[in-house]
Amino acid sequence: MATSAGMKFAQYAEKISDGMRDELYRRGVQITQVLRKTELEILAGTRNGVKYKSLPNRSSAPGEAPAAQSGKLRQEWDDITERQGNGHTSIVTSRITSTTPYAGYLEEGTERMAARPFVDKILEKAEPEILEIARAPYEPNIL
Repeated sequence: MATSAGMKFAQYAEKISDGMRDELYRRGVQITQVLRKTELEILAGTRNGVKYKSLPNRSSAPGEAPAAQSGKLRQEWDDITERQGNGHTSIVTSRITSTTPYAGYLEEGTERMAARPFVDKILEKAEPEILEIARAPYEPNIL
């Protein structure tokens, strides 16, 4: 009889473990969505740089997030939520990655252009919402 009770307990423990992994991944997807939403907010709006005749919008000043000219920097991102590991060692990674070739030049600057950083601004603005998602109580569905 103890073996039967032990087996039943092991089945519940496995369901809890599966539920926790599923919940962790679900939250990872939510966090990725928060990052994407925040990226769109940070890269929106007007800037305080020079207005060039050849560009549709006012440019960004050094230190500001890049100004939207073509819309590519705002729109061309990969949203990635990955689950690694199994059992009790699951890791979920949430990230967004710009696929625009010039994103790094804007973020870091060049010899001829001061940086227009935006990555840290995205993370800073998204952090409170991300922490709220991560800190919420877990209630895995085990039945």
